[in-house]
Amino acid sequence: MLVEVMVGAVVLAIATTALLNGIDGAQSAATKNKARSTAAALAEQDQERMRALPVSTLAGYSNTRTVAVKGVNYTVTSSTLWVTDQGGPISCSNNTKTAANIRITSAVTGNAYTGVVDEVSLVTPPPGTFAANEGRAIVKINNAAGAAVVGRGVSLTGPASYSATTNSLGCAVFPFVAQGSYVASVSGLVDWQGNNPATKAIGVTAGTSTTASMELDSAAQINAVFDTQVNGQTAVAAKSQWLTLGNALLTVGAKTFTASPATAPNTTISAQNLFPFTDGYGAFAGKCSTNNPAVAPTSNNALLPVYTPTPGQILTMTTSNDVRVPSINLQVVNAAGTAVPNTSPATVIVKTADTGCTNTFPTQTTTSKTYGTTTYTATLPEPGFPYGTYRICAQATATAGPHGHADIYATGYDAKSTSTVAAETATNRVDDLVSNTAVGGNTATPSTNGHIRIRLNRSGICD
Repeated sequence: MLVEVMVGAVVLAIATTALLNGIDGAQSAATKNKARSTAAALAEQDQERMRALPVSTLAGYSNTRTVAVKGVNYTVTSSTLWVTDQGGPISCSNNTKTAANIRITSAVTGNAYTGVVDEVSLVTPPPGTFAANEGRAIVKINNAAGAAVVGRGVSLTGPASYSATTNSLGCAVFPFVAQGSYVASVSGLVDWQGNNPATKAIGVTAGTSTTASMELDSAAQINAVFDTQVNGQTAVAAKSQWLTLGNALLTVGAKTFTASPATAPNTTISAQNLFPFTDGYGAFAGKCSTNNPAVAPTSNNALLPVYTPTPGQILTMTTSNDVRVPSINLQVVNAAGTAVPNTSPATVIVKTADTGCTNTFPTQTTTSKTYGTTTYTATLPEPGFPYGTYRICAQATATAGPHGHADIYATGYDAKSTSTVAAETATNRVDDLVSNTAVGGNTATPSTNGHIRIRLNRSGICD
């Protein structure tokens, strides 16, 4: 009997719990339905409110407010969008100012239910809405891949100022614009030239629509590093004062970035605010067209690396895809032909010899450098220079004293390279042009064709 009583009590408890849950569920559903009904009524009221506004106010209208009903807060969001007669977003190529309606949307959310209750309707501008001197401006924005940029704010300035947001077709519609010249401006994205904000001129004509197209995307960045190769040894890190990036869509075909500080070469140069061209950027060290290995004097497209950052990407180079700075390998010797010692080094001055190029390089002091297993004496501590042609001079002191110019080994060195110090004249000056166009640099072996020796056997100083 006791067991039967206990079983009966358990059954009764289960039945009671189920009954109470059913009652709670019904009450909860009723509460949610009541809240949604209230939200629907608020949305309908908001629709009527917006319909009463002037069309000029509805254009680009947006508003969010909180409405309390019997202790429950509801958020009412009002927005508008210019659309075609069929209700879709207005086309960027629509060329009549009246063939469009305004879609008004009232969206209501609340804590008493899930989801959004909204109502949508169309408002047709009545006759006389557009003044005789008004037209419509449309700014269309695509990204680097050609896709529409949606939800981007656009400002229009000129005889008056306006603002709009791009629709699902990438079009920002300015419906009531006085005719005249304007500038469309978009912040947060860059154009082909890397400008942020990006701008585009647009002229508005009364009685029709004018469209301006812009190609914009999130800015990318390239952190370039450099390397050089000496006498066939493994490439090592190098420095450059400039990095030039080229693309046919840039205003002058290329854009140059300078190391920091500007007077000193650096192992890394950061190129920022880049448009992410899908065909990428050709990159080279230097700032002159002749420093580009794809043009004369080098004329070798294979030496021009191409980097293709994606929108918003910071693309950092590694040792496997450096920008090559070919090396100028030389040795400075005294009048007797002996390498100058590190205790009495020579100063080396390198000047560009390319027409129209104004590259200026810091002077260097000779030293001993080891590349691989070989040590080179009385040479440049930083031998890397951009592709191009150079004049090189070395001097033993900063004042008048022994100096000399580049002398390139062929079947020997220039016969004018005497073993005594002589006054320099126009006829006994050893001054060879150095062509720095080989990806591996010139030879660093003194008795091999192409080696550069500077013999300090002239009186005076480098000019």
